[in-house]
Amino acid sequence: MTMQQGYALARDEALEELNLGIGATLSLKVTGKESNGLVTVIGGVVAAGGPPARVHPDEDEMFICLEGQLTYQVGDSRGVLEPGGVVWMPRGIPHTVANLSEQPCRFIAVVTPSGVEDYLRAQHNYLEDLGEAPFDAEAFAGVVGGDQRRIVGPPLS
Repeated sequence: MTMQQGYALARDEALEELNLGIGATLSLKVTGKESNGLVTVIGGVVAAGGPPARVHPDEDEMFICLEGQLTYQVGDSRGVLEPGGVVWMPRGIPHTVANLSEQPCRFIAVVTPSGVEDYLRAQHNYLEDLGEAPFDAEAFAGVVGGDQRRIVGPPLS
């Protein structure tokens, strides 16, 4: 599949599914391979929580809440998205999202340019290879691509 050919995916279809633990599943809908490096589109379902605050020097990111509630922080601005709500997170600005409600949240994330999918795969692989070993936050943050998505604060609570 390439951008020139186009394709369609149903709601529950994905090019690849990534389980990031704690009830978070990311579905790669469009990657750099299909978009010639222009954009990554991710469908996500999160039961609870979210990632630590981070900053991307080279990527812009947008989240669209589809179901449930998605709490966000961009710089000093914090709020809650309801279904249909959008939050824009420009490169260079600290940001994060989290599901702080008691219901699962479903969202679409759009990242430009593409490339974040390699980082998400590395996180998935770290978690999959962990087995019975204890989780190491520093090792998790240091996976491939982590240096381009620097952690600058805790997850939202």
